[in-house]
Amino acid sequence: MNQDTQSDRWLSFALRAGLVALFFWMVKGLLVPVLLGGLVALLVSPLQRRLSPRLGRFRQFAPAISTVGVVILVCIPLAVIIIEASASISRFFARDWSSTIERVQGLLNDGRLTGLMNRAGLSGDDVRAYVSNLFQRVGSSMAGFAGGMVAAVPQTIVDAFLFIVALYYLLRDGGLLLRWLLKQSPFRNEETDVLFASIQDTVHGAVLGLLATAAVQGTLTTVALFVCKVPGAFLLGLLATLLSLVPMIGTTPVTLGAAIYLFVVGRIGAGIGMCTAAVLVGLSDNVIRPWVQSSHGGMHPLIALLAIFGGLELFGAAGIFIGPVVAAIVLWAVNTRSSLSRTSLPMGPLSSRPPPSFGSPTSRPPPGSRPPPP
Repeated sequence: MNQDTQSDRWLSFALRAGLVALFFWMVKGLLVPVLLGGLVALLVSPLQRRLSPRLGRFRQFAPAISTVGVVILVCIPLAVIIIEASASISRFFARDWSSTIERVQGLLNDGRLTGLMNRAGLSGDDVRAYVSNLFQRVGSSMAGFAGGMVAAVPQTIVDAFLFIVALYYLLRDGGLLLRWLLKQSPFRNEETDVLFASIQDTVHGAVLGLLATAAVQGTLTTVALFVCKVPGAFLLGLLATLLSLVPMIGTTPVTLGAAIYLFVVGRIGAGIGMCTAAVLVGLSDNVIRPWVQSSHGGMHPLIALLAIFGGLELFGAAGIFIGPVVAAIVLWAVNTRSSLSRTSLPMGPLSSRPPPSFGSPTSRPPPGSRPPPP
């Protein structure tokens, strides 16, 4: 009889696990915008809790107002920046570069450069052929990039819709979701609280890392533009600061465009300096972001760096936020396992109290429904 009961339990567990796996496999292509909406809801929920009491009897509209605010203040400006940057890059590389190539080839025929190339073991014909092929490859790559952007518009619209819907419902029902997760958690209350606190600190660190990286890269780019005497250095530096907020794009359009301009007008030294500055600005991202991330989430900078790059590889641009969160959960799981191995304490009673940093006040349980303290 006991064997039959145990077999029934294993069958029930396997059936439930299979159904859960089937559901996640079905929606696996839609999870990234939903996860991103959850992370943004975690950041916006403290502001919503401050806004809700001020709305009085209209406090039920606080999630909708917060969602609209995020869309207007964050999503729309970010979308405009991405569209304008992509269009500018496409127009820049779609222009007729024949005169520019001829001018660069004329510079390569200069006696001083010819002497330097000969001492380096390079021939002028090889360098001119390389420059011509380089322009053609870059132009083809940017054309393919623009085509990919156009082809991805339908999926981007679907992702944006899912992000907005997930953000609204998580702001409205985030407290209920967390209470349900706490009830289903097989871990002790203290361990679950540590998990949620770790996720919150990691998300805050990702946002602060993004802002700090944008400030440093924008400043370095502006200084390099002024030093190289590029026209419109201040406006280009401001544009670079805004573009550095966009994952996968960054300051490259500004620094690369300025370097090409300097080479075209014949300022070879300034062009080389601008290329050097572009490399330094790009490398600063790999130093500042992991450092800020690790300082807020208690995560080692190397793990933070791997989490950011791994998140970008797996989740795309949203991986800047999702990757460190996954790493934080893994570290929490390892630390929890180590703690259980050392103490071997039994599981404590489950609490229905959600963490105070997530969920709206309207979704919290009444005081009488909380269990008494031990």
